[in-house]
Amino acid sequence: MKKILLALTLVFAVSSSAFASSSETESNNTFETANSLAVDASISGQVDKSDDEDIFVFVANKTGQVRVLLTAPTGIAAVGLYDSDTTYIRNAFMEIPMDIEVVAGQKYYLKVLRLGETVNYSLSVNNL
Repeated sequence: MKKILLALTLVFAVSSSAFASSSETESNNTFETANSLAVDASISGQVDKSDDEDIFVFVANKTGQVRVLLTAPTGIAAVGLYDSDTTYIRNAFMEIPMDIEVVAGQKYYLKVLRLGETVNYSLSVNNL
């Protein structure tokens, strides 16, 4: 009976952490203080002040394409893509997927900017 209870507890703990949502933490307004974002994961956040930018860094886990998608229920936002040297590459507005070529082991930065009022958003990076 103890083994069954232990097994069920372990299964619950693993499944709970797999579905846990992730949120951005301040201050992540610079490339040096960027929040980490895993590939095949998403993170939620809010940009609410005129000088607020949320910056995330991810490391490609394989060479190929990833899809970056910014969604927001209200407001208007955009996401910019930067390479490991923080050189701007391109951007996309919310709800428009940005498919990019990545190299395994390389860092990439994503910067979320609001275009107007406060924006609550979700940002995801997924292998294709």
